[in-house]
Amino acid sequence: MTPFLRSSVAALWPTLLLGALLTACGGSRESSVDTRSSAAANAQNAPPAALNAQTLQAAEAQAKRTSADAAPLETLAEGQVAAWSDYASGKVARKAATVRLQVYRFFNTQTTAHFYTASETEKANVLATMPQFGYDGPAFSAASAFSPGLSPVYRFYNTQTGVHFYTISEAEKSSIQTNLPQFQLEGTAYHASQVAGAGLTPLYRFYMPAKGFHFYTASETEKNSIVANLSATYNYEGIGYYVLAADWKAEKLPHTGITAAQCVKAGSAVLVACSDTGATALNPQQDGHRVAINAMAYSTVANPAGGSFPITDCIKDSVTGLIWEGKTSDGGLRDELNRFTHQGGGAATDSSGYVTAVNGTALCGYTDWRMPTRTELLGLVKYGVVAAPMADATWFGTSGNAIFWASETVSEDSTKAWMVDMRSVGGYTPAGARSSIAAVRLVRGTPSAGTRFSYSSVAYGSDAANNVVNDSWTGLQWRRCEEGRVWDGTTCDGAATGFSHEQALAHATTQPGWRVPNVKETESLMELSRSSGARINATAFPGALAFYMWTSTPYVAGGDMAYAAAFNLGLVLVMDRVPNSLNLRLVRNP
Repeated sequence: MTPFLRSSVAALWPTLLLGALLTACGGSRESSVDTRSSAAANAQNAPPAALNAQTLQAAEAQAKRTSADAAPLETLAEGQVAAWSDYASGKVARKAATVRLQVYRFFNTQTTAHFYTASETEKANVLATMPQFGYDGPAFSAASAFSPGLSPVYRFYNTQTGVHFYTISEAEKSSIQTNLPQFQLEGTAYHASQVAGAGLTPLYRFYMPAKGFHFYTASETEKNSIVANLSATYNYEGIGYYVLAADWKAEKLPHTGITAAQCVKAGSAVLVACSDTGATALNPQQDGHRVAINAMAYSTVANPAGGSFPITDCIKDSVTGLIWEGKTSDGGLRDELNRFTHQGGGAATDSSGYVTAVNGTALCGYTDWRMPTRTELLGLVKYGVVAAPMADATWFGTSGNAIFWASETVSEDSTKAWMVDMRSVGGYTPAGARSSIAAVRLVRGTPSAGTRFSYSSVAYGSDAANNVVNDSWTGLQWRRCEEGRVWDGTTCDGAATGFSHEQALAHATTQPGWRVPNVKETESLMELSRSSGARINATAFPGALAFYMWTSTPYVAGGDMAYAAAFNLGLVLVMDRVPNSLNLRLVRNP
């Protein structure tokens, strides 16, 4: 749906100020003003959009001029522009995600204008008491307070038209205050970015001369529709500034589900509480120390007819935003005991036929259900449980006690496909003959896409510049080389160091800010389309070794083992913590 096309008049009112904003909502100042004044009287009220464009251009140029050894993002003051790499890597957006607030959009059928609010209380009040407002849903996100790399967005009230105007440009703000007395400055509405970057999306701005006010949208589809169909009414003024994408997460990988009682300490094969002094002395950033970061969480899916769909139909992953198929126990199409081949061709007993059948039922109102990738499936695994199933039993019941097909086939043997084992203390990623049978759980949602990797520089031993890989799909930063090797600017030089699991955890503490990645983070780097050598992106990680890598995730059925990733085989598996000597690639959260 394109809500804008319901109206020829639109006004953005992203309200952050509580109080008298909507006294009764015909009680808003907007609805009490006649916006039908003449074009001649209102044309002069258009603020100079060129000043805003110049501000954005200057900010981008400044960001690109900033050297690699610029002041750390965390030290920037409000309004200061960060280094270009901080925007490109998503670091600015990730910082802002901690103070993110959602901006909601309504359509006022009485004034034919759009209303935006970032207040949950105000949103609820509008829904409950103001039937003239149709709810369009979340529009975009912004920062509720200052976050490094962002700038204040100023809110003005136009006393002639009764609508609001927003600008991030200090020059435009000053020009309005000097030349347009009908605009009253109400203060800072929220914070946004003057520079584009990962996790940021443009907020487009239009001016309507006949009405004397602006319209804003974060939807590129809506922007293109207005430009194509309503250009005689709406003058496109370009990008106003950059806001947070509505679905942007600080990180997109759920935690492993390892608990705060499942850490290791030196010289012991018994898992201990992560608060144990022995555990923190060995490494205070073990998997179990990070349970609150992207903790696995789920929610029901709203039913447009009212209430929510039952979890036997569909379940939303609150971290990734993906919607997963629920399972029944009624012997029908989606019974949890049903098993399928994975050969293609559309047979009812094959995963391909199952996808078609489920989409034919419009499960939860959707017809875009698909097979999940292996990384997506692995996101459901709760590595901290000792007994089956390894998917969250509260949400998935007993249906998680199975081996599930992933969408990817094995690149070097097309007769096989990848799987994820969610049975008791599993979490492995075996490959199976596509003619064999396994469980299927469908998913819907846009897979990660677009440019994934960019590069930046972090002081690390003798490494040359651009020694860090910024992963826009997960929000993580990876060292380009395995420990023991040196980045020479082109590839990794030298021999990798072998570590026992305990040694790997201890070594990571000698590198401030870095840590041993957990099993889900490590697996996310595997490129299953590669059929030989290291199954990892060769451009981002040139010269990577086709060998086993430690993760920080312990095997809870025995503290003498831990999960590892075999980049030569494309497997996630369990290895003895001692005496195995594996490689290590460190990760960090920028």
